[in-house]
Amino acid sequence: MVSQDQRREALYDLIQLRRPLGESSARLLPFEWSSQEELATVFAQDVGHALDEFCAGKIRADDLCAWAEELQGREDIALDSQDRDFLADALFQLSTPELCGPADEVAVALRLLLT
Repeated sequence: MVSQDQRREALYDLIQLRRPLGESSARLLPFEWSSQEELATVFAQDVGHALDEFCAGKIRADDLCAWAEELQGREDIALDSQDRDFLADALFQLSTPELCGPADEVAVALRLLLT
């Protein structure tokens, strides 16, 4: 049986890109997307870090999109209340390049909002 602490740790691995995206996603497979409680929180600095990783070429546009999709859909991940609107919009834009444009363009616009 996997504990809530292990689940929380796996969520933060995903949120903060502490492991490769595929590995983080695989660690979360045993858990349902639905949850009775939010176990981890996304902050604006997490989006900033993901954008930095993308701009530095450490993750691809597809990875950035998949990362945002993963965060958006999980009920066990909360958005920081102080930046909830920005975070919801940023994750939507990053996860829907077919609607919002290529990741490099979205990243530049979001970076400006973070400064």
